[in-house]
Amino acid sequence: MRFRSVNSYQIREDRHQHFLLEERNDPVTGDSFSEGDEVVFCSVCKSAFLKDSWGYMGNKHCNQRATLPIFPKSKKLTLKKPIELPFVFADADQRSSAFFVDVLVLVGLCITIAAITVRMHIVTHPYFYAVLSFILFTFRDSILINRSVGKSFQKMYFIDVTTNLPATFWQTLGRNLLYWVMNGIFALVFMITKALDNKIEDTPLLFFFIGLITIATNIFYVKENIENTYSWFDKLLGIRLVKKKTAISNQ
Repeated sequence: MRFRSVNSYQIREDRHQHFLLEERNDPVTGDSFSEGDEVVFCSVCKSAFLKDSWGYMGNKHCNQRATLPIFPKSKKLTLKKPIELPFVFADADQRSSAFFVDVLVLVGLCITIAAITVRMHIVTHPYFYAVLSFILFTFRDSILINRSVGKSFQKMYFIDVTTNLPATFWQTLGRNLLYWVMNGIFALVFMITKALDNKIEDTPLLFFFIGLITIATNIFYVKENIENTYSWFDKLLGIRLVKKKTAISNQ
């Protein structure tokens, strides 16, 4: 029941002034509630959470998932003791820098292998590096169980949003396989075009068109992920990228 409907409410000053005057904080992030925030109320303890925080807890509190169907008017709807989680949530800069390190590792490894094969006079298949890149990219978040090399440097890893425990090998593998599914249609068209190379005209122009669409799709995908700090594939698989909490982030 991971995608069960959640009752959430956008705070409006004209309707929820009593709520804002209490000057309360979200138990997970410690952020204060303000106008425009989307909040969720646990139906058991009546505690108030930002909607993102509710999602981070796996849409569950007090060992259940039910949320209040109406915005309560009673006061003292916060927990007396904040919830302590062993992680904070990765932001766009951290995600981008980790991805950049992963790309550098991939390119560096391919260059190293290429140098070795040249030095040893080994002839490789024309698609060898394409296959190698595919394998490394697909398994990059599974090499260190639930994080890539770049994420490991940033002390980031994936968690299961239902349990808040580290994500499994299959969940992290699945997110990268879904990425290839997204691009699979373009790769399929490319291969068909390659096979018909001698039967259609203006093949280079068609290659350029396919490549342009693929690049545009990936730019849109990356842009959406950075803005939302949440990948479509992660949401589908019920995982989230987090950063190990340090003494500084606790302050």
